[in-house]
Amino acid sequence: MQTIIDDYITMNIEGRVLELCQKYYAENVVMLNNGKIFAQSMQEAYDKQKKYVDAVAKFEVTLLSCDIQENVSELAFHYKMSGTGAVNEFSGKHIQTWQDNKIIREEYFSVDPVV
Repeated sequence: MQTIIDDYITMNIEGRVLELCQKYYAENVVMLNNGKIFAQSMQEAYDKQKKYVDAVAKFEVTLLSCDIQENVSELAFHYKMSGTGAVNEFSGKHIQTWQDNKIIREEYFSVDPVV
């Protein structure tokens, strides 16, 4: 589990969001963003994230914390993304439930920069 999550973290830090979506999200993944449904399949998640990723010229992502308990990982990142003259900076926590090396459920929460 640790090796897979380490790879996920590396891909996220490198800004390879769409690639990690295809690699690690289960076909029928359920994703929530601050308590609201964001996507109910890998394809829907990919399509929604693609429009954001396409607008980013530079990714700066820092891992703030990582906690793994059985098949649940809790990862917090600080994001700083720039493109088209704007900078978007925020921190977020991803709580992921894994099954057969795929994320079947992910809950994302916006958090203060210090986790």
